[in-house]
Amino acid sequence: MERLHDPSTNAYGQIEHVYSLREIGIITDKIRDDEWSALGSVIAENIFETILDVGDVALNRRGWVERTSITNAIAEGVASAVEKALHGVRSRPATSGYDRGPHSIPGDILYPLNAILRQSLNVIVGGLDGPSSSSSNSSSYTFHHNGRDLSLLVLSSVTDAIESYCGMDNANAPFFDLIHEMDHRVSNRRRDLLVKHSRGYECVRDVLDEIESSRICWLRDALGTRAARYYEFGDVTTRAGNGHSHERERTARRGGRYEILGGLFRDLEGVLIP
Repeated sequence: MERLHDPSTNAYGQIEHVYSLREIGIITDKIRDDEWSALGSVIAENIFETILDVGDVALNRRGWVERTSITNAIAEGVASAVEKALHGVRSRPATSGYDRGPHSIPGDILYPLNAILRQSLNVIVGGLDGPSSSSSNSSSYTFHHNGRDLSLLVLSSVTDAIESYCGMDNANAPFFDLIHEMDHRVSNRRRDLLVKHSRGYECVRDVLDEIESSRICWLRDALGTRAARYYEFGDVTTRAGNGHSHERERTARRGGRYEILGGLFRDLEGVLIP
């Protein structure tokens, strides 16, 4: 058992509540998953916007349906790449001493995002089947890029995302450590939540519910209603959603159509067969 004390709340009297180590572990894991997936969503959105900005001319040469299919596929690919990259980074302890390379941002994040940026730009030019597509729209446009410039775009996008989410401006400083920063955020948020909920002696379920509901509100403000509507806890997503959210959206639309048709049939039955 672990007893929680917070000497900074003397104005309310002594606040303490008992949580088992298992309960604290559940809350900690939930917060950690939430923090990393939210950071991933900010990174994915920045990379997604960068891809659309760079490939804007080629993308606008396509029809609306094809453009929507391509952007949805890119959003899914970017979200998946970011999720996998962050999973590899967060699984290491803060003292692992990973090879930083020329930047303080882990290469485990930058390298796969460099790859997904180039792949996505080729998809924009060549269509969903890649740069060799026979699409007439792609035949009249060739995308020329400089590898170093694209790498700098990825670094800038990731750095801006980290600084924006963490509320800092020195993510490229030599002393910056992403794992340590995220662990610090998790511990601070856990302390605040436990102190808050101990006042009313809420159960662990109440703490977990607040973590989920606050993330939905954050998503709605940061990425828009579409990202929040089909969000499942732990997803890395963009404003265009990801593969999971696209499937949930299609399912919801089918369900809505079935309900409308069902209502029409019921009404016809009521008219034709009183």
